[in-house]
Amino acid sequence: MESSNSKLHPFGHGGDLQTAAELVGISAEALLDFSASINPLGPPAGLFAYLGEQLPKLTAYPDPACRRLLSAISNRYQTKHSIVAGNGAGELIYLVMRALPAGKVLVPVPTFALYEQGALAVSREVSHHFLHQNDNFNLNISAFCAAVDKVRPVLTVLCSPNNPTGNLLSREDILTVAAACAEHGGYLLLDEAFLEFCPDWRHRSLLLNTPPNVLVLCSMTKIYAVPGLRLGFLAAPAEIADSIKKLRDPWSVNTLAQLAGEYVLRDVDFIYHTVKQVSRLAQKLACQLSSFSELRVWPPTVNYLFLETLTMPSGVMQKRLLAEKILVRDCGNFRGLPPRFIRLAVRTEEENESLVAAFKRIFFLAEGR
Repeated sequence: MESSNSKLHPFGHGGDLQTAAELVGISAEALLDFSASINPLGPPAGLFAYLGEQLPKLTAYPDPACRRLLSAISNRYQTKHSIVAGNGAGELIYLVMRALPAGKVLVPVPTFALYEQGALAVSREVSHHFLHQNDNFNLNISAFCAAVDKVRPVLTVLCSPNNPTGNLLSREDILTVAAACAEHGGYLLLDEAFLEFCPDWRHRSLLLNTPPNVLVLCSMTKIYAVPGLRLGFLAAPAEIADSIKKLRDPWSVNTLAQLAGEYVLRDVDFIYHTVKQVSRLAQKLACQLSSFSELRVWPPTVNYLFLETLTMPSGVMQKRLLAEKILVRDCGNFRGLPPRFIRLAVRTEEENESLVAAFKRIFFLAEGR
C-alpha cells in the first residue's frame, strides 16, 4: 500500500502544493505551506516591478554564458573558483554527477535526497554513512573521515546546515573532511543552500579560500524567495566547471532568472536584515512548539525547524495538519530517519501563530477533550 508520504512528496521535495491540494480537494491557494523553507520576508523590495519592466527582453534568447550574472556573483562572494550558474541547485547536483570521473559517491544520511538521486541517475554507486539520533544526528568527523578512507569515493557530499536536521559544520571540520578526500584524489561537494540564513555564515562558508578539491553549491532561490525562477550557482575547480558547461543546456538559466539574480545581489543589506528577522522568528516558534510535550524540537539554526513527533507517526501528523489547511514536510522518506520527524519552515509571525494554534487543536483532540 502506498504511503501518504509518497503521495504528498512524489518528487522527494517540499513545496508541492498542487499535489497536496488535490489529495484533500481544495485549491492550492488555500494551503499554508510550511513544507518549503523559503525566506518568509519575501524577495528584495522592487524585484517584481523590475522584472515587469524587463519583460520585452523575453523576445531574445538568454545569454548562454550568464556573463552579467556571473560577474555579479563573483563580485559579491569573491570566490577564486570558477562559477557556473544553474537552473536551481538541483540542476547543478545532477551536472556534477555527470561531469566527475567514474567512481563512488559517499553521503551522510539523513540528508537531502537529490544527491543520491543525481548519482543513481548516472549509475554511480552510493555509499551511506548513517548519523544517529543518540548524537542528535551530528556528524562525527573522525568516523566520517574513516569512511572516506574506506570507501575512497570520487565525490563526498556534505550539507551545512544539513537538510532536514539543521545541524551545522564548522569550517575547520569541513576542511578536515576535504583533506581526507584529497588523499584519495576525491572531491568534496559542500552544499551551502541555507547557510546565508546563519548569523555567522561568512565565517562558516568555504566560498573564500576554497581548497582545490572542494565544490561549493549555493541556492539563490531560498534566501531571496524566488523558487519559481530556479536559480543557483556552483563554485568549482576550473576543470570541473568546464566539464559542466559542456554538458549543460546552454539556455537553462532563463532571462528573468539572470536578471533577478543581478538585481537581488545589489541589495547588500538584505542578507543582514533577513538573518536578524528570521533568527528572531525561528527562536520564538521553537520556544512555542517546545511547550508541547508531544513534540521534541531541535534548536533552530536557520529558517526551518526539525522536530520529532512523540505521540503519533509523522505521516499522521502531516495528515492532521493538512486537514487544518497546513502543509508540512514529513521526513519519513529521508533515508536514515524513522517516520517520526517533521521539518517546518519559519514563516511570518502571523502564519507561525496559525501553525501553533493548529498543533493545539490536534493535541487537544488527540487527548479526547
